[in-house]
Parts: sequence; C-alpha cells; structure tokens
Amino acid sequence: MFKRKQKLSQMSGKNIMQAVGEKYSQVACEPGRKFNFPTGRKFAESVGYSKELLDNLPAGISESFTGAGNPQPFVNLQAGEILLDLGCGAGLDLYLYAQKSGANSKCYGLDISEGMLAKARHNLTQLGVSNLELLCSPADEILLADNFIDVVTSNGIYNLSPNKEAVLREAYRVLKPGGRTVFSEIVLKEALPDNIRENIDDWFRCIGGALPEGDFVSIMKKAGFSSVEIISKSRNARCGHQLAICANIRGYK
Repeated sequence: MFKRKQKLSQMSGKNIMQAVGEKYSQVACEPGRKFNFPTGRKFAESVGYSKELLDNLPAGISESFTGAGNPQPFVNLQAGEILLDLGCGAGLDLYLYAQKSGANSKCYGLDISEGMLAKARHNLTQLGVSNLELLCSPADEILLADNFIDVVTSNGIYNLSPNKEAVLREAYRVLKPGGRTVFSEIVLKEALPDNIRENIDDWFRCIGGALPEGDFVSIMKKAGFSSVEIISKSRNARCGHQLAICANIRGYK
C-alpha cells in the first residue's frame, strides 16, 4: 500500500503504477468520496457528455468518470472498425465506442485498476453490450497482437504512466498500418517547477507526470507516429495548474 504523501522521487515506476491502480479502484468503489482531482457525472457533463445521454445510462457508468476531457467528437469511429480504449475506467467512453463500431465489430477496453474493470463489466453487462472485451494489464503491456487495431484511444492515461514512450510504442505496435490514435490528455504550456511534482498525489491529478506539449508530440513521433496533430486545446477542472491544458491529439501509423 502506498503512502499518501510518498515522494515521487522515492518510488519506482512499478510502485507508481501499483498506486495508480489502488487509487482508481477507490474511485470505482467509493464514487461519493472527494479526491484531489475531479470525478463523476458533474465533471463528465462539464467536458461535453450531454445530460440527455447520461440520463439514459446507468448512474454507475458516469459516477466514477475520471477522464482528462472528452475525445468523443474527435475519434470519428466508423462502423466495423476495431477500437482499443486504454484506461477504459468504468466504461463510459467504451460504451459509446461499442455503439458506433456496431455488432459486427469489436471494442477492447484495458485498465490496470481491477476495481474499475469490475465496474465497467457490470455497467456494460447491464446495458447489454456484447461486442467488447475487457483486459487487465498496464498500458505498456497490451495483450493484443501486432497490426490488429484500427483506432487506439484514451482519456487521460498517459499522465498516469511512468513510461509514456513505452505506452505509445505499444499503441503503435497494435495498430494496423494506416490506423490512428486519437485521445485526450493534459499537457503543459511550459515545464512546471519541481515542487509541483513532489508526491504521489500530484501524479494522481495528472500533473506530476505531465509533459510540455512539444515534448509529448516529440515522443509520439519517436514511437513511430506520423502526421501528429493537436486537434484542440481547452481548460477544464482537470487542469490543476495554470500551465496545464487539455489537448485532443491525433497521430497515424
């Protein structure tokens, strides 16, 4: 069990990922609890998930929402495309993608948090969704074959990952040639001072692991992605520092 104020400098990548899994399982199991980052339906509505949509879904699918933003308008998933959602959480984005891809295709959701996956499984079963599969593993060890996926998406997973380049390499590996990644992530206008990244709580709120926008684009290109583009930028409640912004980003294999 991690210590709440444990210094990041004293933690290995494995320790950090274990702490992330535990923290986000808490969000899944205790949705009414207050965390040092925004969660839940109110936050989901604030980043563009409509009230009408959420009114027609089980409360459990939005009460533990913890995304960085809303990638839905930018993914442009087509019927028949196979999608992988990294850090699928309780299943809100994954449900919407499964609806768009259609019964003759398949969506995959991956998360390191067993609590979130259990909640996603319950929510998606309750909704009668059958064209998907849930995977429990870290995002730098995706349990899928090479050249298999049309679209890799995520909503705030990279800043929770100690080795972002390894996650991006895995996303690139599983994509088909010509496939794309489209996702929401917190990036920085410029580097933050070190005292903003001192303990594990800073990591949970997607600030401790955040990179300047240019650095993030550079590691995407290093992982192999081409035509990398920042589609949009905005601020929301997840941007826990004045230098932080939510970016929707796209790149191709």
